[in-house]
Amino acid sequence: MKDKAADFENTLPQVAIDDLQVRQLAVATDLPSKQARELVRRHGNDPKKLEELAKSINAAN
Repeated sequence: MKDKAADFENTLPQVAIDDLQVRQLAVATDLPSKQARELVRRHGNDPKKLEELAKSINAAN
């Protein structure tokens, strides 16, 4: 029987994570770097999209 979590992980986009981009996103949006890295991993490298997502996370908190 397959693990559903393993299936989910395999469906995420494969992106090269740039440490500089993660640091810039974390500083610009006051997110922890771990959370910024997860956003990049899940949603890709588009800076505008990442910033909008990060701001929506901050607004929800």
